[in-house]
Amino acid sequence: MYFKGSLFFTLSFFSHHRFSHYIHAFRRNLVAVICALVLAGDAFGSSALQGAAVNDSIRQRLEAWSAGYPAKISSAPIRNSALLNAYYEETGFAPLWLKDSGRAFNSAALELISVLQGVDKEGLLPADYHIAYLGQLITEPSEISSDAELVLTDAFLFLAQHILAGKVDPETLTNEWKPAKEVVDARALLTKVASNVPIADIVQSLRPRQPRYARLVKTLAWLNSAQAPEWEPLALSPAIKKGMADTRLSPIAERLRFWGDLSESEETFTHYEGELLEAVTRFQRRHGLEPDGVVGKNTLLALNVSPVQRANDVVVNLERWRWLDQNMGDYFIVVNIANFDLRVYKSNELVMQKPVIVGRNYRKTPVFSDKIRFLVFNPTWTVPQKLAVQDKLPEIKKDISYLEKYGFTLYALGENTVVNPADVEWDKLHKRFPYRMVQAPGPLNALGQVKFMFPNAYDVYLHDTPSRELFSKTERAFSSGCIRVSDPIELASKLLEPNGMGIDQINEVLSSAKTTTVNLKTPVPVHIEYWTAWVDSSGKLQFRNDIYERDKPLFSALTLPIE
Repeated sequence: MYFKGSLFFTLSFFSHHRFSHYIHAFRRNLVAVICALVLAGDAFGSSALQGAAVNDSIRQRLEAWSAGYPAKISSAPIRNSALLNAYYEETGFAPLWLKDSGRAFNSAALELISVLQGVDKEGLLPADYHIAYLGQLITEPSEISSDAELVLTDAFLFLAQHILAGKVDPETLTNEWKPAKEVVDARALLTKVASNVPIADIVQSLRPRQPRYARLVKTLAWLNSAQAPEWEPLALSPAIKKGMADTRLSPIAERLRFWGDLSESEETFTHYEGELLEAVTRFQRRHGLEPDGVVGKNTLLALNVSPVQRANDVVVNLERWRWLDQNMGDYFIVVNIANFDLRVYKSNELVMQKPVIVGRNYRKTPVFSDKIRFLVFNPTWTVPQKLAVQDKLPEIKKDISYLEKYGFTLYALGENTVVNPADVEWDKLHKRFPYRMVQAPGPLNALGQVKFMFPNAYDVYLHDTPSRELFSKTERAFSSGCIRVSDPIELASKLLEPNGMGIDQINEVLSSAKTTTVNLKTPVPVHIEYWTAWVDSSGKLQFRNDIYERDKPLFSALTLPIE
């Protein structure tokens, strides 16, 4: 109406002007053209005006937030207002999710809402992405406006960030976990939406690319859909051994059938033997327990864990995948702290697996990624100050010959001056230890024959150990934070293959008893991780004890709606 009225006002003005006789013919022809445009294009004009109104409404909202007004629509807080303002200003405030009328969602919006409604399949909360507000608009489309446009963009960016890098910042839970902290490229993602790239494809591009993540997502779907019976806790004693009769055998068989360790036969077991014993052994292996077939306390504790709790375990491990660097490398090492093992992968194929020893609960091995850059053969060991005070000082006070017995040399702190232990007043030393302890290479050296170095803020690395008997234990949390490898020479030969250095050359270096550093021709990524649930390459669902008690705090943070 404004367009038509303005033109007729202009024509009226000229008709009373002193030059009207010059434009009389022009006026007559122009009126005819305008009438034709109005009759033929009224619908187009109306759509263009409505589109402009939507753009202007978006602009006004964003300008208000930039001026300091709360970034909120209805009860939905807008968490990406700065990103929204930057993108929409660049694109002239054109909507991404609304049809030209501004009163209906386009197909991209409907697809996004569907994705948001299903994010619980990946252990995320739909409520975190304005789904209540958007769901109401689906049932009441008359309420759709430019506000819905901004809510959808905010939800999309928020979801994208969570899929890429996780919802919870692990450093708010522990200082022993260093995430990759990737950040979404908001402009690139929104440009894809504007280019009609399917939302599902965009979200898929942000997910962890490792097959292990996808396998866990499928497991969560199965656990959420399975109709598991209510399980009463089984008594933890006495242990059930081969040939014994026990009233707990029936519920044990029921649980083993649910988990797939026992066939679906209707057989009733009166004695613990045969197929039931074999199923228990399979269950023990999948839970990192001693596969001795004895239904003892630890096995019963694992059998008492419900499918609902196991689903929670899967949820927290999906989040941990999102914390990882998306590019793990083509050739890389993974240490799973909770499984006490090290694995070497090449092109996603497992090429080596070895047991390891990790940090005790009060000296937890941290979680982070880095690259092994060099190896040190026949290493010396400089005792960290904290360990010197807490571990070594009590031993020295008991027996001053401890230093000589284990090959330690004492230096003045910050100097290379050797100190005679007999000159030290050990009884006066407590929390302060003004010395540096260095252990010489040899069979008693705490680092063994080789250490694998990836310099980091935690001063943690992989190394050999003289205490090889500890590898026979099922749970191996005995170190002060570093990771002890069971077959370090084999690992060293694998890493040094690109250097052209084999076992013979390594043994030659070791036999020299000299400390020797060898730089890797190509640094190898190492990812120190913490998995308590995963599906292996053969499709077996694996669970491990939460030795550092990290699962429950993380699950609580994941299930807490974001305010």
